[in-house]
Amino acid sequence: MNGQERLVRQSKTWLLKALFDLLAEQPYEDISVREIAEKAQLSRRTFYRLYKNKEDLLNSYNSEIGSQYLSELVKFGSGGATLEEGLTFFFEFWWREREQIRLLMRQGLYGRFLEAMNPHVIKVYQRFPAPWHMKGTEKEKTYFMMFAVGGLWNVLGNWLIESEPQSPENMASLMISGVMSLQDEV
Repeated sequence: MNGQERLVRQSKTWLLKALFDLLAEQPYEDISVREIAEKAQLSRRTFYRLYKNKEDLLNSYNSEIGSQYLSELVKFGSGGATLEEGLTFFFEFWWREREQIRLLMRQGLYGRFLEAMNPHVIKVYQRFPAPWHMKGTEKEKTYFMMFAVGGLWNVLGNWLIESEPQSPENMASLMISGVMSLQDEV
């Protein structure tokens, strides 16, 4: 990576941090590009070289974190993993992002986050080899994944907003218990 690429990456990092710092202080609607740039100690011109507007900046976080999740999941699961290990990985990954996710939730931006994550869902299923994947047509797999992931995102949101959330390992065990009790009913 050359010096210019490093500078661009660092500027993006500073702008994103500035956005999240401002989200902790005021409503998203009230945050301006000028404030973001000032907080990041960068010019508005630099901001506009990198992003169209503050929505573009927020969307870049959503997209990048989804790509990072997919990349880490593929590495994690390259040797195969149990459902419980996969759920533990899911909760551990998002635990690291909890402060940002909590801010998005408090600001009413969690829906945008989820919308950005959905395209990654099918990629996860296709690239993460797991013995517990369902069989069926691509359409059946797509709908099932949307069903399952919709539930997981709701669980994630409720879990991260708790004042004293359980550990990622406990959450994975809780989910496995729930799945097992459903299996007994089917």
